[in-house]
Amino acid sequence: MSRNRLLALLALVASAWLAAAWLDLVPGGWRLRRALGRDDARASYERHRAERLAHFAGETSPPGAVVFLGSSTMERFDLARWFPLAPTLNRGLGNEPIADLEERLLASVPPDARALVLYAGSVDFRRSPSASSDPLADRIDALLARLVEQRPACELVVLGILPERSMTPDRVAALARLNAHLAEHARARGASFVETARPPLATDTGSLSEGFSCDPLHLADEGYAVLAGWIAEVLPVLRPPPASTPPR
Repeated sequence: MSRNRLLALLALVASAWLAAAWLDLVPGGWRLRRALGRDDARASYERHRAERLAHFAGETSPPGAVVFLGSSTMERFDLARWFPLAPTLNRGLGNEPIADLEERLLASVPPDARALVLYAGSVDFRRSPSASSDPLADRIDALLARLVEQRPACELVVLGILPERSMTPDRVAALARLNAHLAEHARARGASFVETARPPLATDTGSLSEGFSCDPLHLADEGYAVLAGWIAEVLPVLRPPPASTPPR
């Protein structure tokens, strides 16, 4: 293949990817629009949020479901693949800050839910790099308090906030402080806490591992396989039943 044809092919592939990102078909659309001075990410988020909430409202909840609630890490979680034998309900909503999650909290968790896996705070943490972790941890604790009061029979699992790729030492330390506060709050409310900022999802320096992620913020299938195993360790209902021994 000639050099000109190769360059033309690369330009075509790049154009297709940029178009897909612009339409939010692949991650990174909001960054692209911001870089080009077309910061309509908020409008895109509002449209997506309205679609997801409408879907939740029309969705039939299986009795005794395990609800997965949170932002894009939850929305992308293929629950049927990783927990095929358990009744699950995906209530993830990409790019959702705590304020919006607070609004829909109880509406997203059916009264007969058996358990809730909560992933909250990652969007706020990344949007406020210099903010203290205490107010964010306190807001998540307030969510837990509401759930304990309004859904007392629902078992709670809190996921620690995942790192992102190429984090500075200061950001790694800030995330560690936030996750430590979340763990403390979760256990005080009788919830299980799953630390996610650890190997193999995190590197030795504390950043998100490229081998387990598909972009700077999100897990790949290999990452979800690990995360699913960690969650199943604290929620036995998600574990597959042991293989039966054939009679002799």
